[in-house]
Amino acid sequence: MRCAYCNGAELVSQFSCHDTRSQAWSWALCRDCGASSLTPHPTTEQLATAYDASYYGIRDTKFNGPVERFIEFCRRGRARRLARELRPGDGVLDVGCGNGGFLAALGAIGSYSLNGIELEGGSARRAARLPGIRLKIGVLEQGDFEDASLDLVTLFHVFEHLTEPQSTLKIIHRALKPSGRLVMSFPNISSLQARLFKGHWLHLDPPRHLFLFPTDAFEHAMREAGFVVTERRFFSIEQNPFGFIQSALNSLGLPRDLLYERLKGNTRYAPEYRWLSILLQKVIAGLLLPFAIGLDVIESALGRGATVEYTLRKISLSP
Repeated sequence: MRCAYCNGAELVSQFSCHDTRSQAWSWALCRDCGASSLTPHPTTEQLATAYDASYYGIRDTKFNGPVERFIEFCRRGRARRLARELRPGDGVLDVGCGNGGFLAALGAIGSYSLNGIELEGGSARRAARLPGIRLKIGVLEQGDFEDASLDLVTLFHVFEHLTEPQSTLKIIHRALKPSGRLVMSFPNISSLQARLFKGHWLHLDPPRHLFLFPTDAFEHAMREAGFVVTERRFFSIEQNPFGFIQSALNSLGLPRDLLYERLKGNTRYAPEYRWLSILLQKVIAGLLLPFAIGLDVIESALGRGATVEYTLRKISLSP
């Protein structure tokens, strides 16, 4: 039992959970780096199963029509915000680019050098169809980019999936220009939502999420990796309200993340729950949505939002 971020051996048990295949897991706090780590570390076979075809959605898009359109709307807004500091020709890398929607949105705004990395699967196949994006199917490796060649690197809900996070940060640090930005978003294990729902929390997503940082420990870890925080954003209409709703449904004893899986069209998961049950869950979700949005506003104002997005600047590493 070692920390999935720093490989530390001093772990303190926090709480247990189970995944959508009813496999039991535990989360433990690392005394060395402060991250919460999934234990035991999933095997290669377990991770391959977790990232099967159902993870990427069975349609041409990951989610059904209205949900996918809403996500694309959020991606375009994120692209507009981050493009404000980009200039024509700037190099951009989206690690874990999914279907390439964020990069495509950037390409619609200006002329940038767009690069994406995504694991083999349905999302990578969708991204490969988009023009103007240089896509690598696989993982980020040393030598993929020249030193000081990138102006912006993004990891949107990807960091917590990495099996070699510190090595990835070193590669990014070398590839960024001195004025380059690193933008990362991930679930906030120190959020009020995480503390309320514990093992039922949607954003645990076992066994795909290998570690999760509280904000203070993350900022310390980033300084050691050569990055300084310039901005934090806790409010996310895209992630946080549904996180509350699905976690509440999980707490009722329903199969883990059932509504989320159905929104991806995954009818093989818990097939005994038919359309009427799913319709009822959608009705409950609709009723809870205004409350969940209001709660997100309050949590975010307190710096305890369910997810967090960091903007970081590259700094020099000590010899």
